[in-house]
Amino acid sequence: MIERKISRFGVLALLFLMPLLSFAQKGEKIQTIVIDAGHGGKDTGALGKVTNEKTLNLAVALKFGAYIEENLPDVKVIYTRKKDKFVELSERAAIANRNNADVFVSIHCNSTDIANSASGAETFVMGESKNEKNLAVAKKENAAILLEDNTDAYDNFDPNSTEAYILFSLSQSLYQSQSLDLAGKVQKQFASKGRNDRGVQQAGFLVLWKTSMPSILVELGFINNTKEEQFLNSEKGQTQMALALYRAFEEYKREFEAENHISSKPETSDEKPSSVVGDTYFSVQFSTLNKKVPVTDKAFKGVKEVEVYEYNGAYRYISGRFLTKAEAIARQNEVRNLGFKDAFVIAFVNGERGTIKQAEEALKK
Repeated sequence: MIERKISRFGVLALLFLMPLLSFAQKGEKIQTIVIDAGHGGKDTGALGKVTNEKTLNLAVALKFGAYIEENLPDVKVIYTRKKDKFVELSERAAIANRNNADVFVSIHCNSTDIANSASGAETFVMGESKNEKNLAVAKKENAAILLEDNTDAYDNFDPNSTEAYILFSLSQSLYQSQSLDLAGKVQKQFASKGRNDRGVQQAGFLVLWKTSMPSILVELGFINNTKEEQFLNSEKGQTQMALALYRAFEEYKREFEAENHISSKPETSDEKPSSVVGDTYFSVQFSTLNKKVPVTDKAFKGVKEVEVYEYNGAYRYISGRFLTKAEAIARQNEVRNLGFKDAFVIAFVNGERGTIKQAEEALKK
């Protein structure tokens, strides 16, 4: 295959969109989960001796969803597919975004070039592929776009190009910490069932890149490992894996709702302001969302003195109030080190959003 080039426009577009990638409504409750059975239809996924990946993914996804529907009636379960059909990767994420999902779980099975050479389950979150193994898994799952008629949604992304995955190292998900939390709970449940724990990993998955909520991709096991295929193709195995996913989700939901209960307090955190200031000051903007989330949201963990204001139809999240630009720059560096790489200094003049120059001039008087 002739390797397609990454356009400069594509890189710039990604950088521009990074602060806007996470915009779903997140409140004090987990109300909607989207369960994605990987592959489907003309995309069989990995092949075993007696079955294929798309079939196993769907079986576990449906059981997982059924456990939630039976035991957590306050949670709406949405499936990207409930039968053997092909769904584009971008559409899977779009389903989650359109429904303002609180959690997205994509279910897959792994495989290797040599049969019976690997075993165990692992869970991925969106991030940089830090080793060849993780990169290989991402390439395999992203190859589904080669079966799609229109790849414009991916800006000519080539799933076989190692160079292309550099793009993903630039993307920082607002909900990465929550994704890691859920992924860790999934692996803990798998291990408790006696499955080989391959841990929580990061890699550049297109289906996770487009989602706007805590999102994970689960590899249930290796379909080209004879024992694992037999287990995953059995009623016992599918039930065990689905139950492990359910228990991890239930624990995540319970802890999230306990930690993110919204109080009756206004738009600022409980912390004292960084300095006593009037209506003219500098601050650091680190996130822009099109729907309001509480300033105490777990996604902002570690960020000091979080406040929110509405400007030009979007909700802007800021940290601190400072009388000098230098103090704001120091806070900007702190926030960037927490993962919000696009944080920048802004200014308010007489309580309204203004320019840095206007604030500097006003504060000199």
